[in-house]
Amino acid sequence: MTMHYSPGNSGSELDEMPRVLYLDDDQGNLDSFKANFRQEFEVFTATNPVEAYNLIDSERIQIVITDHNMPSMSGVEFLESISKDFPYVQRILLTGFTDLVPVVEAVNKGKVFRILTKPFNMKEIAKMVSEAWDQCKDLFEKERQIQQLTRQNQQFEFILRQRLLS
Repeated sequence: MTMHYSPGNSGSELDEMPRVLYLDDDQGNLDSFKANFRQEFEVFTATNPVEAYNLIDSERIQIVITDHNMPSMSGVEFLESISKDFPYVQRILLTGFTDLVPVVEAVNKGKVFRILTKPFNMKEIAKMVSEAWDQCKDLFEKERQIQQLTRQNQQFEFILRQRLLS
């Protein structure tokens, strides 16, 4: 079952602050993230992929940041799993690995907006979230324009049918 997800509220406009979910199995990292960014983003946190998935759906999350190295599933696997149901969600992978395999895997599968290596600094995260937020707004605007063009096309088709019938 594929859910069609679009950024923003009920599809009509975007929030003023990005809705960011941070998934990490380390509660200390989650607490630090929330303390550092609660003024800049609407912050949500999760310690496991199921909880994170449910938050993406229920809270209309627009940006997901996930640690790569987690016990039940890797960050790459999680980002790949949400990309089908939530294609508009911007995805950022955090990795402490110096090994490039997870990074290459994430990029090759095309499921990651940005990759950030640990240790990271808060300015880097803020910059990446800002870039992801800009991307999200661009996607939302494109979707809005497509919907508007589709409605106009339907109206033109209706008018043309009316003229052909008269």
